[in-house]
Formats: sequence, structure tokens, C-alpha cells
Amino acid sequence: MENNKNTTQREGGRVIGGLILVAVGAGLLLRNIGYILPGWLFTWPMILILVGIYTGFKHNFRNNSWIVLIAIGGFFLVSRFIPELGLEPFFWPIIIIGLGILFMLRPGKSDWFNRRKNMGYRKWADGPGGTPQPAAENAAADSSDLLLVRSIFSGINRTIVSKNFQGGNISCIFGGAEIDLSQAEIKGPVEIKLEMIFAGAKIIVPAHWAVQNEIQGAFHGVDDKRKFNPDAGLNPEKVLILSGSAVFAGVEIRSY
Repeated sequence: MENNKNTTQREGGRVIGGLILVAVGAGLLLRNIGYILPGWLFTWPMILILVGIYTGFKHNFRNNSWIVLIAIGGFFLVSRFIPELGLEPFFWPIIIIGLGILFMLRPGKSDWFNRRKNMGYRKWADGPGGTPQPAAENAAADSSDLLLVRSIFSGINRTIVSKNFQGGNISCIFGGAEIDLSQAEIKGPVEIKLEMIFAGAKIIVPAHWAVQNEIQGAFHGVDDKRKFNPDAGLNPEKVLILSGSAVFAGVEIRSY
């Protein structure tokens, strides 16, 4: 069921992306053959708006990146063509206030864990003797099975030592994250979903893991700096899937 849902989302995102490209190409063609089109259609704020629309459809409007992109693009679009409004001095205050509101409205860590638990995941990492123990949020070594990282105008370092790591979520807006999975183990393909806007992330994985890149976005890069390992990918249970969206962001993959 989950695989069918993911396939449907990918197909929907591909269709929307194709329609956007067709519309952009048609606009350029009409302009080149002499039709007069509004100048704002071919500006960088409009690109941000289109990327935001694509990102929203791609993820069924379940994350916040599409809101941020459309808001930034719309702000500069209005500011450029109605300069008498004098909106530029309000940009950063509005962005910071908006990010603060989004941060407060997003579900807390306990809620996220509870939802995952209903899907068959565990809320707590098993302590000695099987006694449930809370996972420490800011501990140097994180033994929880699920990863949840939020970075807004900040940097976060996390070392995962779980022996049954089950994936998670990394959300960075004007921030960064370094996730060390070199001491973790997985029992089957797991997924880390990234939501990156003007951000960067470094993910360190064991050399024998295979990494499957499904990150989509615009003005982003995924740089795999691992050395070639003939054992990587041979075990189908050691596959890390990186999915989600990245805009003006970079992701670096390394291994020791």
C-alpha cells in the first residue's frame, strides 16, 4: 500500500513538473515569435514560485517548503513590479516571524513518534533488559531508532548508534545538519526524507551500505564523496534511501 502511494506521488510530481516545463517552453516560444508577454513571467521570483508549486504537488502539500518558496517568490515579485510599496526592509523580519510560526505549528517530536508507532515503528529505543528508555535529544550519541532533525538558522550534529535504525526526517531552513550513521545498523531498506531550503547536510554512512538518491528540487546538488566499495549494494537489507526536496541546498554523502 505504501509503495503504491509513493509511486502515485512520484507519477503526479512527474506530470506536474512536465506541465510546468511545457508552460515555460511555450511562453519562451511565444515571446521569441513576437508575442508580447508580461516581463514578470521570466524573472527569478517566478522560478521560485513554480518550484514551490511543483514541490507542493510532489509531496501532496504535506511539508512547508512549498509555502516558503512561493512566499519568497511572491514577495520579490510584488516588490519588483510595485516598488512604491517599499517592501524590501520588511523581508527578513517577515521571514523570521514566518519561520517561527511554522516551527511552533509543526507537530512536536512526541507526536511524530506516536504517528510512526501506529505505522509499526517504535517510540522508544530499548534500554537494558528490554525496558523502554527515552532517547536523549541532545546526546552526543543518539540510540533512538528514528531520526528527527530540525534546523532553522542553526547547525545540528547527531551521531546515531541504533542497531535497528528505521530512518526519519531532516528539515533544514537556512541551516545545516551533520548526521553520522557510521555506527548504526539497518535491517532492510530505510528512508530519510529531507526538506532543505537554503541549507546543507552531510550524511556519513557505513562503507558497505548502498545509498539510493531520490531527492528532487531546484538549484541543489547531491555529492557522493565515498570511495568505491565493491561490497556496497550487494546486501539488499543495507540500503539507505534519501528522498524529499532540496532548493538552493546541498547534500554530501561520506563514509569513513
